[in-house]
Amino acid sequence: MLSNYREKIRQILLYTAGSLAAVIMAFAITAIFLLLVGRDPVAVYGGIYQGAFGDSFSLSETLVAATPIMLCALGVAIAQWLGMMNVGAEGQLYLGAIGATFVALNCSTWASWQLLPLMFIAAAICGAAWSFIPAVLRVTIGVSEVIVTLLMNYIALLLVEFLIHGSWEDPNNVSWPQTAAFSAAAELPHFFGTRVHLGIVFGIVIAVVFAILLPTTKIGFISRVIGSNRDAAQYAHYKVKRYQLWAMIISGAVAALAGFSQVSAIEGRLRSGLSPGYGYTGFLACWLARHNPIAIIIVSVLIGGLLSGADSLQLSAKLPFATVNILQGMIFFCLLASEQFIGRLARRNQSSK
Repeated sequence: MLSNYREKIRQILLYTAGSLAAVIMAFAITAIFLLLVGRDPVAVYGGIYQGAFGDSFSLSETLVAATPIMLCALGVAIAQWLGMMNVGAEGQLYLGAIGATFVALNCSTWASWQLLPLMFIAAAICGAAWSFIPAVLRVTIGVSEVIVTLLMNYIALLLVEFLIHGSWEDPNNVSWPQTAAFSAAAELPHFFGTRVHLGIVFGIVIAVVFAILLPTTKIGFISRVIGSNRDAAQYAHYKVKRYQLWAMIISGAVAALAGFSQVSAIEGRLRSGLSPGYGYTGFLACWLARHNPIAIIIVSVLIGGLLSGADSLQLSAKLPFATVNILQGMIFFCLLASEQFIGRLARRNQSSK
């Protein structure tokens, strides 16, 4: 019993060290790139830090960027806990935005206490329905949910374009295609006069709930068994396919809340370019956090800081926003490399016993 506990602690420390090493390596490689284009990496990274955490305004903007990342990352994690790979958080975000927008446009005369819960529910249902499709294909005929969720992201983007160029287009708008502005009742509450909104509370509450449920409940135990060893779960007569189906449905519903929070609290309408890739960034945050719900909160804030700092970087260092995208890409590549290295090390240790 004690040896198993020690082995678990060792694995946690090993994977945590792997994530940290991946981040450090990514910053180092990006620093070389910056040197090659004639920029001082220390000054650039310092500018990102100041833009992300330098003052109260910067911190609030970091939390704004972290909110959809957190919700998308939690959605990805829920599927991953049961051995499913949800790469469709971006599309589920847009479906959540569509569901919330439908309610906001058609119930604009309702009071806030009626409208916001209905927008919340509509967004979650749309995201759940969108993730239900790849889930059913996976558990019934074995189609890869990775491919299906990835391709459905592009369908979701085109669906938004179809709506905002069609029946939902604001007739009074003559420039950027978008819907009419939501009523004041459709706006999520903000905190302390900043753009930080109730959506971040959704993410924190969901993360804490799952952090409690996973290690302490029967369904949490079953989820861990299915995620770690599908064959053992089937041998124990667990309904693996049913659990995985529900995991994907809940995963899509949670990711869709990111879309609801964006259209309600930030944009006040549905438009193209609603997300600069929050779903994909959430996937990165989930893997950096090793699918741990509490760690996802921390990692999401840090990545949100990168995005927030990138905006000020364009002004202070005259560098494009793509600089941070390069850094994120390097983090992901280095993380994959660390996964491979740790996996080989674990297999070598297992074979030597």
